[in-house]
This record gives sequence, structure tokens and C-alpha cells, in this order.
Amino acid sequence: MASAPPFESSVPVGYPPPPSYEETMRQPYPQYPQPSLPPVPGYDKAAHSPHPQQLCGPPMHPPPACSQPASVTVQAVCVQSTVVFGSQPVQTHCPVCARFVVTRLEHNSGTLAWLSCAGLFIFGCIYGCCLIPFCMDGLKDVTHYCPSCNNVLGVYKRL
Repeated sequence: MASAPPFESSVPVGYPPPPSYEETMRQPYPQYPQPSLPPVPGYDKAAHSPHPQQLCGPPMHPPPACSQPASVTVQAVCVQSTVVFGSQPVQTHCPVCARFVVTRLEHNSGTLAWLSCAGLFIFGCIYGCCLIPFCMDGLKDVTHYCPSCNNVLGVYKRL
């Protein structure tokens, strides 16, 4: 029977072991030494540090009274997320009635249904079997409608 390899310590040789959990939790934050940078020659720290009043800016005064009212322009931004319309109903935002809706589906005969019909006709299914693709929703295109306002929201074409 094989045995496991010997346990190796994750602490490199020559370094102290990390503190235990209890030692770590005694202090709220570990204190790390801050590196000290050498002084820059010709730099006067007192001359470049701002005065405490300069940090806050000038004192605030009420604006002067205006004789004309200020005009404000408001611009509405409409951001539409990308909705992928497929063969299943999707939840989307209708731009006409401004509601979040789950789309209503309508299946229409498209290119794939007609090509399937032609292929079946060529292979000898001439006695009505070539019309089977028009009965299968899986071969038809899908139109997504808003159930509230009946607006077309998107179309999924099979081919």
C-alpha cells in the first residue's frame, strides 16, 4: 500500500512562522511597517502643503438674486439592453406601452419550412407528406408580440 509523501511546511526556511488565528484576531488590523522614502533634494514640504483653509475652498455665500429665471434643459436618455429573441418567450421592455412584459409568440412559415417542404418533395414525398414542415412549429419563424399593446417586439428567423 502506498503512503502519502511527507508533509512539507509552507513557511520558507529562515522566516518566522505566521501568527496563529488567536494572535491575529487580538489586533483589529495587522500593523505592517511603512517604508520610508529618502528625502528629495530641493523639496520643501512646508511650502507645498496646503493651508487648512485652502483644503475647504472659499467660504460659501448665497448667489446673487437674478432678475430672470434660469432655464433648465432636461434630456432623457433611453438605454435598451440587448434582448435575444429566440423560439421561447422572453421578458423585455415594450417601447410603445413602456411596460416590462413576457412576449407572446406567433409562428409563421419561413424559409426553413419551405426548403424542408421542397426537400421532402424531391425525395418522393409527393402525396402530402411534404406538407409536414408547415405543421411543425420547430421549423417556423417566430414573431414576438407585446401582450398589452400587440406591438411587434422582435422576430426570430430560423434560416
